[in-house]
Amino acid sequence: MDGLSLKGGFSKQKQDSNSSTVAGDRDQRTIAATYAAGNFTVGYQWSEDDLGLNTGVNKYENNMWGITFSVNDDLSIGYNNIESEQNNHNGTHVTADVSSIQIAYTMGGASIRLAESSLDNGSYQTTSTYDRDATTLSVALAF
Repeated sequence: MDGLSLKGGFSKQKQDSNSSTVAGDRDQRTIAATYAAGNFTVGYQWSEDDLGLNTGVNKYENNMWGITFSVNDDLSIGYNNIESEQNNHNGTHVTADVSSIQIAYTMGGASIRLAESSLDNGSYQTTSTYDRDATTLSVALAF
């Protein structure tokens, strides 16, 4: 299928089974897909990190997606979202959520980029103290 790209990966890391906090090996898995059609590109990625521990945090599950639209050769607009769920052995689950909208304009060797981003539950903490908003402006010149 034209415009479709699929990817996947996994890893296993041996851990010291003599440690009282280790329950097994650390396993990581990911799958991703992107699809480009016309001026649009959409992408999705899922990943999971099983830490192999029997205390505290034992797993992270992540879902990421984004969409970009190329208005023309010089101007593009995009939106991205990332949700990362932290799972603990005590049954608590906290999801950190990041969303961002970006716009970029390039002409010749000059580019201007603007991003507006928002983070909820940073550091997997649920109080508003860990929420963040940011605006980033970038100007680059290539000679």
